[in-house]
Order: sequence, then C-alpha cells, then structure tokens
Amino acid sequence: MASISSAINCALHDYLILQKDLSNVSGLYDIVISEVEKTLITKILKTARYNKNKTSKVLGISRNTLNAKIDALGISVPKIAN
Repeated sequence: MASISSAINCALHDYLILQKDLSNVSGLYDIVISEVEKTLITKILKTARYNKNKTSKVLGISRNTLNAKIDALGISVPKIAN
C-alpha cells in the first residue's frame, strides 16, 4: 500500500508536468492544502455515512471545527445526516 505522502508526491509531480512553466503557478501551497483538506473531509464523511461525530473523531478535530471546515470548503452534506 502506498503512503499518503507518495500519493501526494505523484499528484504534485503530474500537476507540475502539466504546468510546464512555474511562472504560471501561484499560491500552490494554499491550493494544495485546501484540496487535500476538502478531499480528506469528504472521503471520511462518506465513509462514516455522514456521521459528523464519527468523522470528527477519526479526523481528531472537534465537531464545531468540522462544521466550520465543511462550511468554509463548501462540502455538501445530505440533510438527513447529523
């Protein structure tokens, strides 16, 4: 099984190859952090069947922090979820 670091490294490698010229890249740190955070939260939410208590526990953050991140990142959560 590949590590998360290896997967991120491969994705960044592919992204940078597509850019061809780094002069067109700006704010990459914020882009990567936002994309990784959104993907991580979305994946754990779905795996936990949108149970926010379980999701916050798995992520090691409070439910209030989880809710703030869901709002800030524009993550859709079904209305039937807690």
